[in-house]
Amino acid sequence: MESYTYQPIGYVHSPFKDRNSAPKFYTDSGDTTATLEILPEYQDALMSIKPGMNLMMIFAFHKSTEHSLQVYKRGTGPLTGVFATRSTRRPNLIGVSIIKIVDIKDTTITFTGVDTLDGTPVLDLKLAD
Repeated sequence: MESYTYQPIGYVHSPFKDRNSAPKFYTDSGDTTATLEILPEYQDALMSIKPGMNLMMIFAFHKSTEHSLQVYKRGTGPLTGVFATRSTRRPNLIGVSIIKIVDIKDTTITFTGVDTLDGTPVLDLKLAD
């Protein structure tokens, strides 16, 4: 089996410190804002990012240590294959959220749509619309 190594492009500074306080889905966070600090070596990749844009934020579930092939949907629902859920218990511990850019200053992006924990390593950003 092949192995891959990824390096974070930045880190989220979120008001959510643990999984119990974080929304289960990015649309559940309302007007809550967080910041994403992009590492300086990736600053040029931020060209053309503007407030109002929606981006896919691909990140690592850095607080998860286990994976399951089947989970109870939203913790209490029917037993479901993990690929049909947003569970953190994924084989590669990778998550995706859609974030809306509120502001960008140098390498700091302020955004809504936050459902990640403080310190979450971000692996990539992609245009969502």
